[in-house]
Amino acid sequence: MKVYSFKSLILLVLMVNFSHSQELVPPIQNYTPAEYSAASQNWDISVDERGVVYTANNQGLMVFDGLSWELFPLESQSIIRSVYPYNGRIYTGSFQEFGYWETTEEGCMIYNSLTPLMKGLDMNNDEFWEITSYQDAIYFRSFGGVYKYKDNKITKVRDMVSTALAKFNGRLLFAQRRNGLVYLDDSGALQALSGNLDLIKDESIIDMEASGDTLYLGAREALYFYSDNRLKKFWNTALNALIAKWELNNIISVSENEIVFGTIKNGIIHYNIREDQFQVYDRTSGLQNNTVLGVAYAKDRLWLALDKGVDQIDLNAPIKFYTDNTGELGAVYDLQIYKGNYYLASNTGVYMFSGGKLELIENAADHAWSLEVIDDVLYANHNTGIYKIVNNKFIPVESRTGSFSIKKVDGRDDLLVSHYTGLSLYNPGSGDIRELQAVNFPVKEVVFDGKDRIWAAHPYEGIYKLNPNDWEDIQVEKIPPLGSNENYSPKIYRINDQVIIYVDGEWYKYNPFKDDFEDFEELTAYDDCSLIFKGGSDYVFIDSEDGSLIITDLRDKKLSISEKKFNNRLVKGNENFIRLNDSISFVTLNDGFARVNLEKLQKEIEDQWISTPFLKEFSDEVQRYSLDESPVIPFQNAKNIILKAGLPVSEATQLRYVLDGEEKLTGSLNGGQVNFRNLRHGDYDLRLSAIGGPLNQVSTENFHFTIAPPWYFSTWMKAIYAFLFISIFFLIYWLNQQKLKKHQLQLEEKFEKEHTERLNRLEKQQLMNEIDLKRKELANTTMMAAKKNEVLMEIQGELNKDKSKFSNQFRIKHIMNKINSAVKNKDEWKVFETNFNEVHEDFFKDLLDQYPKLTSKDLKLCSYLKMNLSSKEIAPLMGISVRGVEVHRYRLRKKMKLESDVNLTKFLIRNF
Repeated sequence: MKVYSFKSLILLVLMVNFSHSQELVPPIQNYTPAEYSAASQNWDISVDERGVVYTANNQGLMVFDGLSWELFPLESQSIIRSVYPYNGRIYTGSFQEFGYWETTEEGCMIYNSLTPLMKGLDMNNDEFWEITSYQDAIYFRSFGGVYKYKDNKITKVRDMVSTALAKFNGRLLFAQRRNGLVYLDDSGALQALSGNLDLIKDESIIDMEASGDTLYLGAREALYFYSDNRLKKFWNTALNALIAKWELNNIISVSENEIVFGTIKNGIIHYNIREDQFQVYDRTSGLQNNTVLGVAYAKDRLWLALDKGVDQIDLNAPIKFYTDNTGELGAVYDLQIYKGNYYLASNTGVYMFSGGKLELIENAADHAWSLEVIDDVLYANHNTGIYKIVNNKFIPVESRTGSFSIKKVDGRDDLLVSHYTGLSLYNPGSGDIRELQAVNFPVKEVVFDGKDRIWAAHPYEGIYKLNPNDWEDIQVEKIPPLGSNENYSPKIYRINDQVIIYVDGEWYKYNPFKDDFEDFEELTAYDDCSLIFKGGSDYVFIDSEDGSLIITDLRDKKLSISEKKFNNRLVKGNENFIRLNDSISFVTLNDGFARVNLEKLQKEIEDQWISTPFLKEFSDEVQRYSLDESPVIPFQNAKNIILKAGLPVSEATQLRYVLDGEEKLTGSLNGGQVNFRNLRHGDYDLRLSAIGGPLNQVSTENFHFTIAPPWYFSTWMKAIYAFLFISIFFLIYWLNQQKLKKHQLQLEEKFEKEHTERLNRLEKQQLMNEIDLKRKELANTTMMAAKKNEVLMEIQGELNKDKSKFSNQFRIKHIMNKINSAVKNKDEWKVFETNFNEVHEDFFKDLLDQYPKLTSKDLKLCSYLKMNLSSKEIAPLMGISVRGVEVHRYRLRKKMKLESDVNLTKFLIRNF
């Protein structure tokens, strides 16, 4: 009974020490069943050389490429118990089923069952729980036997109940259930491991792991190690006690001096061999579940297959966290280590954190802004006043109003308290506190500028300059706005004997000679970055754009820590950085705090690994394409091109793509997928780039593809277009030739026509001239005839007057007849008629056609009228008197039925 009590006491002490070591935990990433969309239970986990994670799940094989999860079930829907990547294949074991998955050229995962190769091997309803490789062969084990796969053949190593496999000192070891360890010799025979193994004679070995020249063996309730042909029980009794209590399930070596043990009941144990210390991570630390069924370690990250979910732990991260999962603590604004204990100022109060326990200091509830240690006294600036913490008691200094900060006045024993309604002087010796009446506005921060000047920051209205004058008659002056927002929420600092102001994202410094503020050019590079710490030569800024924390000496040193490193848990607008020493610092978070090992962080940055992105799928709306070649995508299928990529978990913070070709596109792959829509045809080069870390290291993957031209731009169509072009060219040439010929003919015809017209004009002109000549001749002849007749008629008249005087009347009569015959000579009329017809062709015909009853005498009169002869001129031609001509004209008018107002001469000239 005493022995049992003593052991219980030892275990209790160990548990207390252990709980203290649980204060800070590395970053833990949880992947819930809701995220990976598969069953809760995961039996095994492995990581390939690229960093891709494979998990044996109740519903099949899960693959995590760093950006997305995919589930690949077996046709039988069996539970996959084990998984092992090797040489591009992913081997999995299930119930009476063993095989491997391969990725096709198109990126599809295809399962190849090897079970048909196991006919006749009597598997006895086996489930395959473990897989490993040895000498280019794959060994997989069930509780009924161990099998070897090589050269597409499967053989049974031996009938035995094996509980674990391990490779140690170039040998493949088998743990036989309660029957020690054996290994395969060069001939393939089983040999017992040398040395005295009686310690495990009746033990069932759960798992084995080699680390250097030491083999660690875990039973359900104990841990052993084998080295130099000797088997011993593990030296750390506390660790053995925990393993006995929590049931060991997995062992994995993560470095030469570190081992991780997975348990069934309480998460994992991280053991440091050199320091002989261990730390436990369980549900209270951030794991989803305490039952660890599988472990894998790669690229400084530990992967856990849990009874519920998958977790990833960065065991040796330079940043470790304390997280209050209860929500009691709230957002932490400040942290101080005082007399060996952590004190936290949060929006819910002031807490003491010690021994892994968080305890609210009595009466310290409500918002606390900051903690200050002055003259070895811890002060708390609280929503209800200024307090000092003595022996973990909250002792009020002034509780009239809340306070923002407290500082020691240079050259005095007094402390200056900045509070919600102004400033107060506090004397720690006497306990007296005096409010400075001249300052009647809230003051968030003060900076001393010598003995005669104080700068005070109003949280909303800007900066004030105070002249204390021995604190009796304080003069207050408001500084004009430096930015565009009336100096809203300014921050003031005193750095290297200079007063510095940060407002509206810009930096200003006070020039005492000008008594004014001016741009602080030395900090221009840190515009939009507020200063949260200044110590020694180091400055710590917070970038307001991306939330990153920047540590710099403003010269060569610059260390940037992304907000992602703090799990996006910084207290926005109230970030705080507390330095413990040159290596260790603290950063406040919205549910706890982080401890940062800067030396370790710098080394991690220098050695950080950025995973290489890889293409998982390249497809259009119709089909997937080979990833090993440069695919050609039909134009009609290129309306929506789907790209899926993977980026294994590493220090990479972003996966970007650049598409160069007929179009240039850039962007980020959110969720590992991007769609390219309606790309123009042509050649494209796709570059995937993983970017990460303060050094912005980049790793890339390139892929080339082509979008075929549409059918109307294909090679055959181009040939047709060329043919049509040539044909059209020759057609145009022929048409131009024809047009030219036609034009030439037209020119010839035009020339000929013009020539003919010219000849016709000449001929017509000649005819006209002839007609004019004939008209003149006709007129002359007619006038001569008229004159002649007129003379003859005058002679006849004279003869008629004196005919009685002539003796020979017969002779006179004969002369008169001669004269009458001369006047009415028909031959002259015929000559006249002929000449008249030559000048006025078809006159008589047209006249007779219209007036068929006209006599020859009428026609004669019409012809004379056509010649525009007067009645006096016509009379001699017709051998009648002028009166007779007038009568004849009257009768002709009647025949032609002309109105009295129509001029007969004009009528004949115009119409005939």
